[in-house]
Amino acid sequence: VIDGKPASEDEPSLADFKKVFINPVISEKCGDFQPMNEGCLSIPNLHEEVLRESHIRITYYDENWDFHDEVYDGYKARIIQHEFDHLNGILFTDKLNPLRKRLLKSKLTDISKGKFEAIYKTILPGQKIKG
Repeated sequence: VIDGKPASEDEPSLADFKKVFINPVISEKCGDFQPMNEGCLSIPNLHEEVLRESHIRITYYDENWDFHDEVYDGYKARIIQHEFDHLNGILFTDKLNPLRKRLLKSKLTDISKGKFEAIYKTILPGQKIKG
């Protein structure tokens, strides 16, 4: 599920970009690798420059089980790739070079221990949900 509205301040065309991708397959990635600062709700308060291809082709079913074969570029392609990576257990930090990861190790360790503040609700692994 993608909702581009939070990024619409930087990219107004994302204000109404809401999609459901069921069984998505990115069949093509092409174009220049574009650097952009990325963050993720899964890693609060951390943003790093990530390189991603500028164009993708994706096939998927929507919430009505209609099949789609679509091409995206720019910011939309980036958001889709970011979310698609999650389906494969990949976070944006996995795309950073080893030196940058080493420099972020203490921040990532603190986040994993719950030493952060976020403006949204978070649940750490092993943490019980309060009813």
